[in-house]
Amino acid sequence: MRVLPSILAALALLFVSACGGGDGGDAKSEAGLEKAVRRAAEGLFGGDLHDAYDSYSKECREQTSYEEFAAGIKLAEAFMEAFAGAGLDDISVKDVQVRNLEGDRGEALLVVEAKDIEGFDETEDEEWTVWSWEDGKWVQTDCGDLGPDGVLGDGGGGTATSDDEPQPVPTPGSGPAAGTPVEAGGSRYTVHGIEDPAKPGEYFGPDPGNRWVVIEVTQEALDKQVSGSPFDFTVQDSDGFIYDFDFGEKEPDFTSRELAPGQRQRGFITFEVPEDAELVAVWVDADFPKPHTLIADLTRD
Repeated sequence: MRVLPSILAALALLFVSACGGGDGGDAKSEAGLEKAVRRAAEGLFGGDLHDAYDSYSKECREQTSYEEFAAGIKLAEAFMEAFAGAGLDDISVKDVQVRNLEGDRGEALLVVEAKDIEGFDETEDEEWTVWSWEDGKWVQTDCGDLGPDGVLGDGGGGTATSDDEPQPVPTPGSGPAAGTPVEAGGSRYTVHGIEDPAKPGEYFGPDPGNRWVVIEVTQEALDKQVSGSPFDFTVQDSDGFIYDFDFGEKEPDFTSRELAPGQRQRGFITFEVPEDAELVAVWVDADFPKPHTLIADLTRD
């Protein structure tokens, strides 16, 4: 999947720029800076996220709350899980290097590694970042990566997206009702239900003027290995516009994975649509380049 390397690269930039001081007690030395960077990175990779947040300067933390920071990390991990089937705890610190330590200033390079994650490489380009000594600890002073929008750009609460041109709308009542198994592309799909509108998440939600919609889906591989992804699904409104998957918070989420014959996965998929959109259909792109398959006619009871 071509998009995976770019997402992992964005995560790597976050990892490099989000690691600094943490709790006090580190020496004003190369060893102290290395310790601070390592502790903050390990806080991101399955440890205490407060260690990563506390590594930012006081000014940065005044601009962005811990809750906003945690939302950004949660979103980054959602991207990673969707594209790679792995979480932040699958990444570890391989090395920390320090240079140009002079007075209250130093530079650090963080190198991370991830086992069995396709498309993930160790840091290839040197991303040396500047750290400052503040209130008895090393801190990161670049505030640009804090908050949900600073991690991977817009997502989870971004503008609802649709195709530029409306698509033909199925004749009301002509398609399968929710709960009806539908076969397409070597899989059997079942839309168990739809929550419309869905509640906003703990950390983020739809933009003003939009709403979240969540469907619950099962995909079962039939007689061959198939791929499954939330990006295969769209919802369509009565005007013909279709809307793509958006990152939500309802769990268990429907993830990107390979399914062997007989295997199934079931999970929730979130969409962000305009507040006044009347949804009429759920589609799946299961057999490219063939047309999408209608798997739920939302005009039926």
